[in-house]
Amino acid sequence: MRLLLALFFILALVSPSFTQVWSNCGTAADKFQITSVVLDPPTPVKGQDITISASGILSETVTSGNVAVKVKYGFITLINENVAICSSEDPLSCPIAAGDYQKNMTEMIPSDAPAGKYTGNVVITDQNNDEIACIDVDINL
Repeated sequence: MRLLLALFFILALVSPSFTQVWSNCGTAADKFQITSVVLDPPTPVKGQDITISASGILSETVTSGNVAVKVKYGFITLINENVAICSSEDPLSCPIAAGDYQKNMTEMIPSDAPAGKYTGNVVITDQNNDEIACIDVDINL
């Protein structure tokens, strides 16, 4: 699900203490609530794979929508994309039924990722332009 892939991309750079690096910028009314995020290994290492396991609950069926992703290194924008949730690249086809979701993803932490401050924001909206989830990330590598 593109919603989780966008979130995992940002979470792949974080330290083991998620509460210090990411926050929910949405509301309790968000349609997707994250229930668990686990990193293996618990501390990301440049040049090595990291597996991210996450789960959450989608409270309403989603028939379409968008994922807006922004990632910055200092003041330099690395990613600024707005992608349809239900695209040909998405492993789930629409409609996406309400319910529990669990996703595992393994990614390589680039060995040449520069040290410094990274910030990110992911906003996911549904077919009615209502917010599904919003996440802010603020980390130092």
